[in-house]
Amino acid sequence: MGVAVVQVSLDMLRDRIAEGIRENTKSYNVPAVCVRVGIQKSVQDGDADEAFRSRKVYVKSRLMEYDQPTLLAIAEAVLKEFDAPRLAEVLSEMTVHAEYRITEITRRDILKVLNNLDKLFNDVDIFDGLNVISLEHLCWDSANSSFNILPSLSQDIAQHYVRNSDYSIEEVLIRCGALTCSQTKFFTLLEKLLDPVVRRGTEQAELATKLNTILRSDGFHAVVIGEQSRYPVYAIQRIDNGVAGSVKNLIFASIGPKPELVLRDAINNDIEITQHADMCLVFDQPLPFTGLTWVGMAEWWQNRQKIPDLKTARKSLGDRLKRAVGLTHSPGEYAIFQTYYEVFAPKLKDRLPALIPQVYLHYDPFTKTERDKLNKVHVLERQRMDFLMLLDGHVRIVIEVDGQQHYADDGRASPVRYGKMVEEDRRLRLKGYELYRFGGAEFSDSSYRDNRYTIGPKSKAVAVEFFECLFERLKINL
Repeated sequence: MGVAVVQVSLDMLRDRIAEGIRENTKSYNVPAVCVRVGIQKSVQDGDADEAFRSRKVYVKSRLMEYDQPTLLAIAEAVLKEFDAPRLAEVLSEMTVHAEYRITEITRRDILKVLNNLDKLFNDVDIFDGLNVISLEHLCWDSANSSFNILPSLSQDIAQHYVRNSDYSIEEVLIRCGALTCSQTKFFTLLEKLLDPVVRRGTEQAELATKLNTILRSDGFHAVVIGEQSRYPVYAIQRIDNGVAGSVKNLIFASIGPKPELVLRDAINNDIEITQHADMCLVFDQPLPFTGLTWVGMAEWWQNRQKIPDLKTARKSLGDRLKRAVGLTHSPGEYAIFQTYYEVFAPKLKDRLPALIPQVYLHYDPFTKTERDKLNKVHVLERQRMDFLMLLDGHVRIVIEVDGQQHYADDGRASPVRYGKMVEEDRRLRLKGYELYRFGGAEFSDSSYRDNRYTIGPKSKAVAVEFFECLFERLKINL
């Protein structure tokens, strides 16, 4: 089951614009309204008579020449003038909900959560609540009418849900269109169910928590946007605090020469490592919206290496990553890596985000030495990150430990090198990455001598304090 998509054609948009004007405007005022919202430049002789014959035809005929961006602008102008719910819904589907959609799986899972409610809308009239999504207007007059040849949806729900228990909540919502309605309507339904008029206190909070568990898989959540009589008011919004786009290629934990890559399929962005593939790792599974955890990475490693149990896979992967960190000869990097897994793995267990070392951010087919020999410009100053964390909501945390190579050439301070580093920092931040730098001096009581690392208490405290503050800010409870 794929994404639940409601196709909105330009002709439907034209219809909704025309209907919005028709339902809110007298015939003789239609031409002037069309001027105000940008449909026509001026009122011509005979326009009023034409609008009198059919307001909708008058408006729609003048919309036929416009492209989508112009029609969307006109729709927004109409909504500033009039209350036109059907137009607002179509506009929302083509703008706010055009790119990011929830799947049918998510809708069905949500309906199963709602099915466990004692009462769907509590003290609020059932038809008032269901009319949020129902194509057929539901009302008690229709439910109690004896003149219908075929039973209406109102009668059906009244008989089999209100008066009797033949239908479950899930069945009622499906009959009203919960699986096929627009995303705008579906979210409005969820907001109605969380409205403090419908439910308050613990019941409201528990429902929001259950909905968020499901919605987060598609990148949405129910978030408090205000108060009503001191009770929270919720809205369904996109979780949009991270990097745009999904992770395509995760190449990390290098322990040798730079890998050589070819773009095997440029359309699908499929890469293949042709040389030194054994010197790095490539995470080749799709990442969930909730990010990459340590247990998720260990399960990938277990399948890749055909390791019989997860405990052994964790240790094997941990040793492989530690080897990559160790080869940097950086006491600071080693202190961060070792402290992170030693201190926080027992606390967070399966919730622990993976701390991924030596991740390729950019890829240049030439090495620095090769570019110097060929007199080529250095287009990518930083190709690898010390550490990367991929968290819920496309949040990407980059952690760097600065050594002399970041700000000096041959041991001498270099403003040019430092300038290139901070320029790259700006680029990362503007793309949505969160970047945290440590100075090498912060790990002065740690060392690397005779192929052995020693981590001092000060270094460990620096790492622990940082991750505790980071988890607190990200609302990851220890």
